[in-house]
Amino acid sequence: MRKEIVIAGFGGQGIQRLGGILAKALDDKGFFISLKSNYGPAARGGNSFSQIVVKESLEDWPEVLMVDILVAMSQEGYNAWISKTSLESKVFFDVDMVKTAPPPHAHQYPIPATKVANEIGPQIVANMVMFGAVAAVTGFFSLENLFGVIKKEAGKFADANLEAVKEGYKLGSMFQS
Repeated sequence: MRKEIVIAGFGGQGIQRLGGILAKALDDKGFFISLKSNYGPAARGGNSFSQIVVKESLEDWPEVLMVDILVAMSQEGYNAWISKTSLESKVFFDVDMVKTAPPPHAHQYPIPATKVANEIGPQIVANMVMFGAVAAVTGFFSLENLFGVIKKEAGKFADANLEAVKEGYKLGSMFQS
């Protein structure tokens, strides 16, 4: 198995944090993980992304070639990565931040992550809303798995992050047949 995941947005949205937490959660499940993060020159507001390659062996190529799962939290992030999606890709996008609908060739998951985060508390937890939605749709994690990792990694916003993941999981579950 090989899955290529990209989380894209801008500085200040917790893109790097989400990439690290997702990589840790996958590592805890026994997968080999390659994590590459990048952010623009502006700490807040510049383009930011995390590439996570999930694989079963170390010999595999460590960088994203074709995106299986795209989590777009900004228009710029969406624009930068959408051309690397395929017929089988899953594209999660924050409907408050991305105004261009994904192309018809990808599976589309519009998630109101920013809106839900604002209802919970700090807007920064929009990343965790997306994490919950991705987990529900992909089946990579149960809510219990997510809660365990978040309790270890989330720091001072642990309660808000847990609530955000739970709400995101509910949203993602609506796409299950």
